[in-house]
Order: sequence, then structure tokens, then C-alpha cells
Amino acid sequence: MKSKIILRKQADYCLEDIVAFVRDTVAIHSAATPLFRSGDRVLLKPNLLRASKPEQCVVTHPKVVEAVCIVLNDFGVKKIDIADSPALGSPQQVARKAGYGPFEKRYGVRLTSLTRPTAMETLEQIPHLKIAGSLNDYNQIVNLPKVKSHCQMTLTLAIKNLFGVVIGKRKPILHCLVQNDKVKFGRLIVEIARKVAPGITIVDGITAMQGNGPINGTPYPLGLLIGGSDLTAIDRLIADILQVPEEQVYALTAASQLKYGAESLEQIELMGETDLEALRVTGFELAQRKMDISFNPARIAKSFLKQFIEIAFKEKFAKDAR
Repeated sequence: MKSKIILRKQADYCLEDIVAFVRDTVAIHSAATPLFRSGDRVLLKPNLLRASKPEQCVVTHPKVVEAVCIVLNDFGVKKIDIADSPALGSPQQVARKAGYGPFEKRYGVRLTSLTRPTAMETLEQIPHLKIAGSLNDYNQIVNLPKVKSHCQMTLTLAIKNLFGVVIGKRKPILHCLVQNDKVKFGRLIVEIARKVAPGITIVDGITAMQGNGPINGTPYPLGLLIGGSDLTAIDRLIADILQVPEEQVYALTAASQLKYGAESLEQIELMGETDLEALRVTGFELAQRKMDISFNPARIAKSFLKQFIEIAFKEKFAKDAR
């Protein structure tokens, strides 16, 4: 059976249009079994890499997240949590900077942290791998990635977004443990994605990030929304639209090796926009400066120290204010 992926052209962040797309995507993937039921507890996992404004394209745009909240409220879900594990700062700080703050009162959403590091075994036998045990508190997980170039993995899309369930500073340690083997790291994140198994993925490809992503790139008007449940199919389609060869997208190479998801475009059923040739773009720039997977230990230590100082300063400021 082919994987159903919905593509829709969307030039701007019109909330009504995005809500309609989310509703259509959920309906198509609820034909056999409902994705959401009244009383469900649902986790939204956007890309909240670092505190930044939406127009900087580092994070999943708040309108995409808001559209999902609206649709979930229509289903009468009991709880909606938004969580990620940012490189720097708390998830709450990063989410509010990204414009998610109003959702707390507007939709009863909770901006929260991923907690309870829990050991996960993989075929790679990577030591110290722990993902958030709090994922088990939810009936369903919604994956909300942003289309971005990536200086280490070429692109960060649906599969890579779920590396965020590894809590905090454990991520750079895992980067080091794969010994700069990008395909091995790809297999690691594919195994994490398989374990997390989100029910649905809605990709923010309206304004993507090109160049030196995932933080220092520039906006690119891709003008697409992508939805589906097969993460590999989604990533294959996006890579094809951006005209990035599969062998440069290490998560896709790894997915093929592990037989995870659609192995080719022929195994994908396009819905919505079906003329893939017409959707392909030219001029999307990848990172000019490629980086190793492994992080410099001094860089990790510097990041730890910076975060400690920031937290200590904020706590002192709050105490003085009282």
C-alpha cells in the first residue's frame, strides 16, 4: 500500500488556510481509525531549536501550531501540550519567544518540558541514549517540523525533528558517540523516530530556511504545506522538491538501510498538488560550511556554562524583583 502524503501550495501564514489543510490531513489519515478522540492527551512536537522570532525561520511558525490546536479542540481532546528540548534555554522561554504564549489561554495549551530520561536500546548500541519517558503520557504525538537546511545533516525535516525527544545536553554527547559517521547518526535518529511513532506530521514549508541552517540560514519562500504519517515519504518528497540528492540526506540513506517508510517516490500517493515536476524549485541553497557531526568538547562546555550563567542571572533577577 502506498503512503498518502498531502501537498498544498500556501504562500503565506493565513490561519484559516492552514486550519483547512490540517483538517484535510487528519481526515484522510482517520479513514480507518480515528487519530484523535474526545478526552485524548496529545503532545505537539514543533521545532523549537532556539529562542527566535518566527520570521527568522528557526522555529516552526506559530500559525501552524495554532492551526493544529484549533483542530484538536474541535475533536474535544482533554489536554494539549507543546514541548521540545531546545539547544539553549527552556522550552517555555523558546516557545513564548516564538509566539506560542497566547495559546495557553486561548486554547488551554500547556507549554512544558520533556521529562523522565528513559533508556532506549538501538541496533547501533549507542550508550547513554535516553529519550523522554514523558512521551508515554500521551495518546497521540503530532510532529511539527520546519523545512530547514542543516550544516551537518544537509536537511532537517520530519525524521530529524524527532531527535528533539532526546533531552537537553544529551544530544551533543550522542553526536560525539557516532564518531562523525553521518549515516550512523542518521540510523540513530531513524530508530528514535520509529520509537516515537507520531500519528501525524504537519510540515511547515511555507517559508523554509536555506543556507547555513539550522540556525544561521536565511528565509526561502518554498510555499508548501506537507502532511502525512510516513516520515520517510515526507522527507523523500521534500528532498526531491528541493532537488537535493538522497545520498546527501543522511536520514534518508539510513531509512533505506533500516527499511523504514517509503523506499522510493513510486511508493507514495500524492494528494492535493500532484504535479511533482511543477513543485520542484531551483536556487534553494544548502549550507556553504559543512560541519562534522561530532561537537568540540570545548564548545559543549562553553554552552553548558552559558546556559548556567543565564539561568543563575534570571533566578537572581526574579529574586531581587520580589
